[in-house]
Amino acid sequence: MRRKRTGGKNSAYRREKAIMTASVVLVLAAMTVTGISVYRNHQKSQEEEQHIVDFSKLEKETQSPVSQAQNPSAQNVTGSDKDSGELDYDPYYAQKDKDLSAPAKTGGESNTGAAGEQETGSQPMEEPKDRNIGYAEYRNEAYNSDGSSSELADGELASGGGQANAADADKKANGTTASQDAADNQDEALAASANIAVQESQLSFGETSKLAWPIAGNVLLNYSMDKTIYFPTLQQYKYNPSIVIGAAEGTGVACAADGIVESVYEDAQTGQTVVMRLGGGYELTYGQLQEVTVEEGDYVETGAVIGHVAEPTKYYSVEGSNVYFKLTKDGEAVNPLDYLG
Repeated sequence: MRRKRTGGKNSAYRREKAIMTASVVLVLAAMTVTGISVYRNHQKSQEEEQHIVDFSKLEKETQSPVSQAQNPSAQNVTGSDKDSGELDYDPYYAQKDKDLSAPAKTGGESNTGAAGEQETGSQPMEEPKDRNIGYAEYRNEAYNSDGSSSELADGELASGGGQANAADADKKANGTTASQDAADNQDEALAASANIAVQESQLSFGETSKLAWPIAGNVLLNYSMDKTIYFPTLQQYKYNPSIVIGAAEGTGVACAADGIVESVYEDAQTGQTVVMRLGGGYELTYGQLQEVTVEEGDYVETGAVIGHVAEPTKYYSVEGSNVYFKLTKDGEAVNPLDYLG
């Protein structure tokens, strides 16, 4: 007997069932993903709407009047308790501006027309005709306490002008005094120059003139411009345009010839130094001094003390305290020993 072959039909049935199941699973999965995506988009849109600023609403809120309860500063300005706390305005000037802007009243009624405007000062105030007073002062004095305008009295204008004129007079007086002082100083300088010129004309030092010794002492270093001599402190040979006279520190140094003080200065080598004009192109230089008693422009006669012997500078420390004594003719050094008597 032959058996029926049913294996092929069962196989086809199982395959179709599997396909159907897979299709259902895929559809369910797709629907699930779609639902999740829609839900997320909906949540995102809601969040974005929360962050959107309604500018029209904001503009309406801005244009709407602010109540005093929401704006405490408005209560401070308009409230009856003006004296409590610190204010960001000056009540005096606020009331003053209010009085100035309000029309003046006569008999309980406000003035109208051009006359009323002129009385209340609603028209721009003209600047004061007298420029000697300030505009602020004019404005303060031009209004009465009740806000009405009034012209300044002639006496007030005259007073302001008088003060300005007095100030101008003081300035002119000060300027005249300064000019007079400058002229006096110039006259004194001219007189001093003329006096020096007269004194210089009296100076007549020449080749035959003699010098007095400025101080008694031995010559430590001789004048030598034709050959070099040895300087113990410097430990070298060099030319010497002067003579160096040994003397005790503090001894007075006398003027060697009549002359006019050319300059007084400090030098590293010669210490405090005095240069004097003798006339005829001759000049004398005194060095290693202290407590100098003469000034530039002084006329000094022979024998007058011009200073004292100082401690020697580092250039003459081995030689000891001394007086640096140099004579020049037209700027060139000459031997002072040839003129010392």
